[in-house]
Amino acid sequence: MSLAENVLSFANQAPLMPNKKALGNALLSLIEPIGAARYACLYLRRAPGGYLIERSIANVPPTFQEAYLERGYDSADPIFQGAVRAGAFGYWSEQIRNVTLDRGGREVMGIASEHNMHDGFTKRVMLDNGGIAVMMVAGRELDRSERTRAALRMTFDVFANEGTRLLQMSGEPHGATLRGETLLSRTQLRVLLMRAQGLSNKEIANLMDRREKTVECHITEILRRLEARNMIDAIRIATLQKVIV
Repeated sequence: MSLAENVLSFANQAPLMPNKKALGNALLSLIEPIGAARYACLYLRRAPGGYLIERSIANVPPTFQEAYLERGYDSADPIFQGAVRAGAFGYWSEQIRNVTLDRGGREVMGIASEHNMHDGFTKRVMLDNGGIAVMMVAGRELDRSERTRAALRMTFDVFANEGTRLLQMSGEPHGATLRGETLLSRTQLRVLLMRAQGLSNKEIANLMDRREKTVECHITEILRRLEARNMIDAIRIATLQKVIV
């Protein structure tokens, strides 16, 4: 079948998919002929200062996922931020063509390339339920024809909305991250410990050689994971749960 026929078949079959694995396998069958091997659909929630990744359906390598979260790359990723803030979509080279990348941006694009994601296509999806998702497919080199561009845009809309249905069916908690963990990551624990010692976000950023905005993102995630009202409450909860001593 042609690519257009495959997309229509995917759109017809997606509502019948019984689980996330089946949906992901169907997507792989569609994107592998155009050069893509990785996909990620990130479901977002609004938080102070922007959006956070709340849930995901992805087959991105765990090593990349861990580095992305641990280093706070979501705040530095020019592709992700462009999609969230401006609704930019398209191939990665197009999206960063007129963007001056800072160190974080260069790092995240470099590590993506190291994990067989040198080329990619990303789009923001406005979900039928009113939510927002950012979806991408990536590989070493993607087909760049107009038919492929149109096919990916349609496919992303279908996948993101059907993924929402399957996440609800599975009862997956809204607090799941890319790795599905509920405890603090090593970086989040380090940030929490330094805040418990009285350090400011700026001081922590300098010690970690990170941007203050990245530290703020970690703080927001710490509060969410511990269900704390503020950092004083987070330190109290973490102490009671023996997360820190």
